Amino acid sequence: MTASVAEETSPDDRHWYIVTRWQEYDGEARANLIRIVSIGLFYIVEFLHYYCFLDAAGRSDSLRFHQGVTALAVAWTMVALGVLLCLRGQVFPATLKYISTCCDVVLLTSMASIGNGPHSPLVLVYFLIIGLATLRFSLTLIWCTTIATMIGYIATVGLSDRTWFNSEHTVSPVEQMVVLLSLALTGMVLGQVIRRFRIMADEFARRERQ
Repeated sequence: MTASVAEETSPDDRHWYIVTRWQEYDGEARANLIRIVSIGLFYIVEFLHYYCFLDAAGRSDSLRFHQGVTALAVAWTMVALGVLLCLRGQVFPATLKYISTCCDVVLLTSMASIGNGPHSPLVLVYFLIIGLATLRFSLTLIWCTTIATMIGYIATVGLSDRTWFNSEHTVSPVEQMVVLLSLALTGMVLGQVIRRFRIMADEFARRERQ
């Protein structure tokens, strides 16, 4: 059975699989580095906002949010360190990129939800998560990430808007549709980048054989 599958697999497909696995590994390492840097930079923004831009009364009102963000930032850093240990130990299952991405979406959604929900500027980080998926050169991951970020955004809306089915909304349906379409189209564009890269690689290989 294995021999039959090997015979049916073309050399180009086999080489493409090997190259993409290399790129997935390197891309996961780069994405994880960006993840660590991003956590640090965004937490610095929160630190400056809490200790420099708020007075004593403001800090008292924002204490619960600041503590929640700090706890989630620590948890996010632990995820990044776990990915780093896997990569350093040459442990790179195909599911690792999906697990790390799901953790990104869940933690970001949690962080946005304890703040201003869908009105929080943290919602913009969903687009960064889709961008990080592109570094792994996996079309399936891009689509899964796009769907996950859309679900994450809807979750932030649901947690803040208790009037989805009434005439009053804390988040207008138009705003929701614009954000969801933007996330979907971002994933579509980045998916086309991966498709074009494969076409370019196949065309280059064909010309080399001539």
